[in-house]
Amino acid sequence: MEITPRVHSIPAPQAFYAGPQAPNVYLVVDAGHGALIDAGYPDEASVKPRLEYLHGMAGPSAGSGQALKLSHILVTHHHIDHCGGAHALRQATGAPICLHPTEARLLSEWRAAASQNADIPAEPQTMDERLRAWRRATAQTTPDCLLQGGDTLQVGGVTIEAIDTPGHTLGSISLYLREEGVLFTGDTVLGLGTVAIFPPPHGDMALYMQSLERLQTYDATLLCPGHGPPVRDVARKLQELIDHRHERESQILTAVGQGRGRLETMLADIYPELDRRLLGMARVQLLAHLHKLQSEGKIARRDETTGTLYVLP
Repeated sequence: MEITPRVHSIPAPQAFYAGPQAPNVYLVVDAGHGALIDAGYPDEASVKPRLEYLHGMAGPSAGSGQALKLSHILVTHHHIDHCGGAHALRQATGAPICLHPTEARLLSEWRAAASQNADIPAEPQTMDERLRAWRRATAQTTPDCLLQGGDTLQVGGVTIEAIDTPGHTLGSISLYLREEGVLFTGDTVLGLGTVAIFPPPHGDMALYMQSLERLQTYDATLLCPGHGPPVRDVARKLQELIDHRHERESQILTAVGQGRGRLETMLADIYPELDRRLLGMARVQLLAHLHKLQSEGKIARRDETTGTLYVLP
């Protein structure tokens, strides 16, 4: 699907476990050269349509009717739905995989813990079995090159710049297509809703807020997120996300100031009508904010026999 003449989205059928919004895989193309941004899930139903799309890229957009030459597979972060298909796509195209060093290290830890058998079962019996198989397949994503903020790559006659945007994961990157003002944000910014931010060591709310502010410094006219539809009003979207996080912090500080600084109490105060199936994720978001506020000296943690109480310092 063409978003702009140089930016395409390559859809695939919704995977067995893909959440409410399937992951987006993008192709940047210019003068017969292309780069993939993210790789989707590792199952054949996700990888095959992307390969077919690449093979079909000929004609004016590919340059003189020649088949597209894929020069890079750029992965925004190591999660299965963005990184899982990278190894299979590399095997099929020969294109090198580029990752942030931190994400490469996390995948190395996955490989160390994985079974030697990384095959995906043809008919897994449970969701957990499939997820474990996909994790093993994702762990095969060894980087051919490392990519971090300020690094640039040429794709035909256009330039892609890497931007460090940690928070959702500690090595998350976004990518900026300079000639068109397009930001590819992985899971740092979604097309709809907000992304889950875990407390350290898996994520970091303070770094996430800084990442959003860093993205504001780019003159972007289009944002292509890791999930959901493209965003045309980039400045408004980024400010909305920043305002949302500040509002959540204000709610937490109010609750703590009123002596209601226990996690479950704040959960009930701040998310009074939330679907119970989402309470676990809401709890994680509060923990990420609490860690940030504590590191900034705005709240203190008091461990008592009845549990943890957060108080004003």
